[in-house]
Amino acid sequence: MPVSLMSAPIDLFLFDLAGTTVVDDRRVQQAFERTAAAFDLPVDPVKLQTYMGWHKERVFSTLLTEARQPTAAAAQMAQRFEQEFAASVAKRPLLPTKGAVESIHKLAENGIQVGFVTGFSRSTMDLVLRALDWQELTSVASDEVEHGRPAPDLILAAMAKVGVTDPRLVGVAGDTPSDLEAGTAAGCRFVVGVGHGTHTIEQLAKAPHTHLMHTLEGLVPTLLSYARRP
Repeated sequence: MPVSLMSAPIDLFLFDLAGTTVVDDRRVQQAFERTAAAFDLPVDPVKLQTYMGWHKERVFSTLLTEARQPTAAAAQMAQRFEQEFAASVAKRPLLPTKGAVESIHKLAENGIQVGFVTGFSRSTMDLVLRALDWQELTSVASDEVEHGRPAPDLILAAMAKVGVTDPRLVGVAGDTPSDLEAGTAAGCRFVVGVGHGTHTIEQLAKAPHTHLMHTLEGLVPTLLSYARRP
């Protein structure tokens, strides 16, 4: 039985996309690697993983700096990344992660607004949302805020879109340390790390969080077990 809006512990829950609500089949990392190869930029796959969740131009700027190369090509590389990612989507469909669709529906049934925040640009985000039929939900992309993760800007912008002013009435879920750091920086009540993306539960445990889950299947029951704060 859905709880009433007044008794729901939060008003808004924000999900990351790739690795959190969309299956991480390495296509994001492969798009990074193919882009780097096209620009003759050496990339350590292990090091690259630590930048997952960031604004893509920032990722390439960081990689170029580490390689002691000029960063002027970062914007062009971010555009190439979008092309590589879109090409992969055209070849094989995106799939929701275990429990993602059910969690979105159950949150809505219980009066909790649902949205998405991402390190993708708006064009790539829209591609993903259309593929999963989530385009009607609130969303904020990394090129729509001043600072990407781990800054809280994405979350604060999503809150502003739906009229939620208190971060203690917000929950977030992500599969990278930067997701969890952003949720913590925003002051969210629930900061949930999921271990079916780019990082394991053990890796996420080192980042600030309130909950860690192997999948999203138990997300809504866990949230609803908490009372609404006065």
